[in-house]
Amino acid sequence: MMFSKVSLGRLSAAALLLFGAGQAAAIEFNEIARLNVDFAFAANIGEQEPPDPDNNPQYIGTNPLGLAWNGSKMYLAGFDNFGSSLLPIGLIEVLNPASISGAADLGASDFSPAFGQIFQPIGRGYSGLAIEGGRLAAAYDNGSATANGIQVFDTADNSLLWDLSDSSATARGGSGVAFDPGFPGGDAAQGAGVAWTTFGSGRRALNNTETGATVWQLDDLIPETLGMQWLTDAAGVGNFARDLAFDPDTGDVYTRRSNDVDAADRTGDNATDNRRTIVDNASNGNFKIGGKIEFLADTDDGDLLIYNDSSASSLGQAFADVVKVIDTDGVAQSPTFTLLGGEVLGDLGTGNGVYDFDYDAASNTLAVLDFANRNVHVFSLGAVGGDLTGDYNGDGVVDAIDYTVWRDTLGGTAVPSGSGADGNDNGVIDNGDYDVWSDNYGATLAAAVAVPEPATALLVVLGVGACLSRRV
Repeated sequence: MMFSKVSLGRLSAAALLLFGAGQAAAIEFNEIARLNVDFAFAANIGEQEPPDPDNNPQYIGTNPLGLAWNGSKMYLAGFDNFGSSLLPIGLIEVLNPASISGAADLGASDFSPAFGQIFQPIGRGYSGLAIEGGRLAAAYDNGSATANGIQVFDTADNSLLWDLSDSSATARGGSGVAFDPGFPGGDAAQGAGVAWTTFGSGRRALNNTETGATVWQLDDLIPETLGMQWLTDAAGVGNFARDLAFDPDTGDVYTRRSNDVDAADRTGDNATDNRRTIVDNASNGNFKIGGKIEFLADTDDGDLLIYNDSSASSLGQAFADVVKVIDTDGVAQSPTFTLLGGEVLGDLGTGNGVYDFDYDAASNTLAVLDFANRNVHVFSLGAVGGDLTGDYNGDGVVDAIDYTVWRDTLGGTAVPSGSGADGNDNGVIDNGDYDVWSDNYGATLAAAVAVPEPATALLVVLGVGACLSRRV
């Protein structure tokens, strides 16, 4: 694949065509980068068997199961899916991810050294990641409770800051990890920190982000420090928590329990109410790994949740069938995905239904990890295009970036007509759409701005080496 280095703060030129017409109120995800991360999961350079991780010191597992993204830093967590030998799993940082746009095959120079490496039983590994400030939290599951079940690293140098041995505790980290924002107006020391849960618990444990000291724990025999309940009082037969996420404004907690989605309203630093199941799949998929959830705060369509709806590990599951978006009441939404290169969702490789998600509100971007295909898709949220003629990337101004969108989509088909860079609404991206851009260059949604002379717009084109006579 070819790739270019530009800012993720701008919509990629390759985000071309809408997948389907969508609905006016539907949340839109516009793919701006696609990172193939195979390299960090290639134990053998040359495909020999059995896997020999010594051939690749940046190897962290057979597949990525955890993802952390904050708009500028990206981390991956490894899992052993090989199933016939002991392999090291670990963590790795994707270097300079915000500079990657379009489709990129990453290599050795795109990754940090591996860290957090552990040799563990087959079919085990890291279950989740979370990033906040300069701290990376990781959940690790080897099938039993261990001191490294929950770990926190310093993102300045990826060194270990603490694990549960610092608080003389252990955990089975098979249920992911998150940063609890705490209760609004409460005591941050009692409500905010590194949050996690485990199979059969139904409660949230909490550790101090900086020291690892236990704030709230999961042992029923010590009720005075027992963590708050997230599990609904009327839960079904399955209590296999796989992931959790928090509303950053309220502290409300949302949990993947088996293949269901549970919710609990925050009423205090360590208290909840109105515990309920908002997506009820009859607790199926109890033993399916990789059930994930992420909270999308304050989008143009309100607060939303994204999760992967899959109860089996069989291959052949399509992205469009598995990845679901709901509101905080569990009402299904109708997301629209705009993919690179004019692809539609059916063009993406199928997998085993395992995806991970991390949303960065500051950059308004969502990273989606595809376990089976070892890809990370980065999406910006919001409509492509808009009411401003010639504004092909929907940022409210007609400028050189819109020219780039037109240039990279020239010759493509717009579905529906008028989407993407189809400024003249004729269903194709052609030279007439360049004229629409040129005639409106400099216009903004905020105010009417005089359109520059064609020569001025031409200078912009020449500045990026464009040529109308050929497709580039």
